[in-house]
Amino acid sequence: MALSPEEFVKRLDAISESNGVPYGRAHLLFDEEQKHQQAILQYKGYLALSDAFKCFFLETVELINTVCRPNVTTPLSEFYGIFVPRLAHGFQSLCGAERVAICGYPYHAYTLLRNTFDNLVLTSAALQKVTDFYSIEGVTPGNPLDIAAVKKLRKSTEFEVSRKMTGSGSGLTQDTRDELSKWDALFDFEVHGARLSLAGTQGWMKGQEPLPVLPRFEERQFATFLNRYCEVGWMVHRLTPAIQPPNVPLPAAWMEKWRVLDDSFEITVHSLTQQLGKKIGAAIVELVKTKFPFNEQSSFPL
Repeated sequence: MALSPEEFVKRLDAISESNGVPYGRAHLLFDEEQKHQQAILQYKGYLALSDAFKCFFLETVELINTVCRPNVTTPLSEFYGIFVPRLAHGFQSLCGAERVAICGYPYHAYTLLRNTFDNLVLTSAALQKVTDFYSIEGVTPGNPLDIAAVKKLRKSTEFEVSRKMTGSGSGLTQDTRDELSKWDALFDFEVHGARLSLAGTQGWMKGQEPLPVLPRFEERQFATFLNRYCEVGWMVHRLTPAIQPPNVPLPAAWMEKWRVLDDSFEITVHSLTQQLGKKIGAAIVELVKTKFPFNEQSSFPL
């Protein structure tokens, strides 16, 4: 049945009115999302760190565009043009996931960090020549495109990078590898099957509670997201100095800001161990400082 745009909207309007309010039930979602946003304001340290990180990254992009690029006199490596969009995507993914979490969907946001984490590990590995940017994409220069071959190379590259960055060939301590393995398993527990989310419906399954659909602040759920957000955010921050073209560094004031943020991320992540007694905090510190060995003076190494 053909409908004009006006008829299309009018028909939906007619079935969505509640107590005289157009789309009234949808406002239940909006109201609870706003309540959830208010509940998040108690995490003052996290919010300050997150917003400071955003400010710094945006300032970095401004400085690259206005200060660095005009002073680049020699051609940059072809890999620089691959690295920078990957870095920007990591930043945007963090921003998007955080908005989802703050509005009341922390487990959904948590799953969004899975791919971001993996991409950042691969990017760091490529910068350190553990692998290369072609292999990450499954591309063999000079060979014709073969989708099956692309998938095979990408899969083998991801497996080998995982082994060298976080697994048996990483050089990380056994305790750290064990903690990271459990941390990773929790990630997959939600990503594949939404098992953490479904655990929250047990009251309904037992006939004791209404089905939970509207956002509701749960400290454990938001903390699960927050901890991984800080880990992944620190990884992005550690990669950021590699945006500096060779021999065209960013200003000294930028470098000082990088150091302050780097220290703040470490304090936040390490607090999981130092204040809460959870070994994963120390494990993340070892992972990031060992496998993302960049600092404010690092420049693009390829």
